[in-house]
Formats: sequence, C-alpha cells, structure tokens
Amino acid sequence: MKALATSVTGIDRSPIRFILDRAAAYPDAVHLEIGQPDFGPPAHVLEAAVRATLNEYTGYTANSGLLALREAIVTKLARENNIHVTPDNIMVTVGAMQAVYSTMKVFLNPGDEILLPDPGYGNFTMAARLGYAVPRFYPTVPSRGFEPDLTALEALITDKTRVLFISSPSNPTGAVYSEETVRACLDLCRRHDLYLVSDETYDRLVFEGQHVSPAQWDDEGRVVSIFTTSKTYAMTGWRVGYAVGSDDVIAAMVKIQEPMTSCVNTVAQHGAIAALLGPQDCVETMRAEYRRRRDLAVELALENELSVSYPHGAFYMLVDISSQPKGSLPFCCDLLDAEHLAVAPGVSFGERCDGYVRISLCANAESLQSGIPRLADYLHRVSDAARGASAHCSAVAAG
Repeated sequence: MKALATSVTGIDRSPIRFILDRAAAYPDAVHLEIGQPDFGPPAHVLEAAVRATLNEYTGYTANSGLLALREAIVTKLARENNIHVTPDNIMVTVGAMQAVYSTMKVFLNPGDEILLPDPGYGNFTMAARLGYAVPRFYPTVPSRGFEPDLTALEALITDKTRVLFISSPSNPTGAVYSEETVRACLDLCRRHDLYLVSDETYDRLVFEGQHVSPAQWDDEGRVVSIFTTSKTYAMTGWRVGYAVGSDDVIAAMVKIQEPMTSCVNTVAQHGAIAALLGPQDCVETMRAEYRRRRDLAVELALENELSVSYPHGAFYMLVDISSQPKGSLPFCCDLLDAEHLAVAPGVSFGERCDGYVRISLCANAESLQSGIPRLADYLHRVSDAARGASAHCSAVAAG
C-alpha cells in the first residue's frame, strides 16, 4: 500500500486531546484542561434555532453564509470593533479554525512561511503544515505580559515570509495586546508587504485593558480578522465563526468553501443571528464569572506558591512547572495518574511553553479549589525529589 500523505503523517495529535482521552480512565478526575465553557447558550439563541428548525429553514445557504447573518456581523463589527465593512467582506465558517485554515490556503503556497506566536494555539501550526507551509515562531515575552518581542519577530522575516499571525486575547497566555503593539504589527506588515491575520476569538472576554482590532486602520486590504460565536456565547458545538477581509480575499475564500464544507449548518446560522443581534447581557454575565474565576485561580496559585501568568483576557492561566525536570506532557501524564487531575501540557502551545501547564478557567470554582492545590502539592513533591536526587549525585561525585 502507498504511504499516507506526509502533510498528515508529519504532524502530531494535540497533547491536550491525549490528556483528555487518558483522563477517561479516571471517572473522578478533575478537568482543568479543556477550553469548553460550562455555560449553556443563551435562551434567545436556542429559541431562534428551534424556530428555524420548525419552519424548515434547514436547506443549503450561500457558500459565504446567510445574508441575514452577514448583515448581523456587519452590525456587530461596527458596534464592537470599529470595523466598517459590507456583507461581501464576510465569510461564515465552521468555527474560527476553518476561517484560519481557509485563510492560510488562500495566502500560502507550499514552502511559504508564516509567523506564528510562541506560546500560541497548536492548531494554528497544524493548519499551516497541512498546507505544506512553513511555520516560524516568534517569541511572546513573559516579562512583557506575553506580548510579542517585535525585534525578534522582525528578525525572522525572510523572502519566503507571507503572513504574520497574531492572537489577542491569547490562548494560552491570556495576553491582551496593547494598541501600540497591534499598530506596530500592522506597520511591520506594511514595511515587509505581509498579510496580517488577526485571531480575535476572545474579543469580548477581556478583564483589563481593551481589545483592539488592527483592521480598523487597514486601508490596503492586508488584514484578515477572524471571529467566532463559540466562546462569547458558549456556542462551541454550533461551529459558527467568520472571516472578515477585502473583497478579493473573501471571494477567494468563498471559492474554496464549496469543496470544503459547502456552507455552515443553517440552523446554527439562525442561532448566530440571534446571538449577535439579541440581548448582550449574557455576555457580560459570563465575562464577569470568568473574571471571578481568574481572580480565584490566581489567589489559589499564590497561596500554594505557584508562579503563574496573570491573564487579562480569554479564560486560561499558565502555571510554571520548570522547577521539575520533566517535559510538560510526561508531567501531565504523571499528575493525572497520581492526582486524577487533568491539565493541558504547555508543549501543546510551542517549545517555549514546555515549562508550563495550562489551566482552563472554564472549570467551575469547586474544580479550581480542588485542582490547583493538588497541582501545587504534586509539583512541589516532584521538584523536591529532583533537587534531592541532584544533591545526592553531586555529593557522590564529590566524594
């Protein structure tokens, strides 16, 4: 038999999913690994979907999505992001990840390079490699709140670089890029004639600072903005995201929509219309609860002598595990086996993140109160054991 495609065999499965599958062996496991909101979708979204189903609004839609939904997105973008476009500048996608993948397919030929953040969401790297593009990773710096090191970023640009990808608020760091940083990224793209792809999945989930969309300053058509209803409205399984870009970029993306997915689920699109145009108090309720959990998680971490990132947005927190010798994946496996606690291995988000694990603030307060002390206790035990073993080896060598 001929070998499978190297674009698939050359990438690894997400370590997060590996931990999730492994945790199934422990019915009592505390789950802090998955970014799955524990809220239900708002009532008016459910009602809109039921109406669509009962009234047989269930056929195909245009490849780019229902016109009514794209008009609702136009309203949302003007209201919240200072982006002023028409429905022709929007394509509805199967979640934000399809928007990411379709954008990469339009921009990148095999061998072209894309600049991705490290730490950053691992699926972005997988999407690039599926298209035989070359990901190059720029550092986001803990001392600067995990914002990009722009000097190091610019040094990575070659004649093969076509795209700079930014993500704010960030998964996994919770960083919210300042206006100065976002403008600097756009200016860099102008200097080097790069496209700027802006992942804005968590744009409504900001605790401090302000989310900034680079597209509001784009007068050349070099920015593509990616949004989703998944996290803002707890609609992860509905799979409704969207990409916003220039007429020609969106037209190219729509052209490949037919062989990829045809269109997004029609009933889910009707639910998304209700989400964007209906009452927004549900968003503030969820945001306030995530902030409360963030504050609780940080407090518990400090009480238990853990070093953590301080997330200003999204719903994740990084915990430093570099005091022990193992990589983040074997550490997470051992932690799960020993403590029945599932956390996300930092290596899922890049090599610079292998000294961390990620905690999801989608977990309720009870899970955080149970899980974080367990993590701290286990980390301190294995770190102390490693230091003791090292001291013993040193003493033997000296003797």
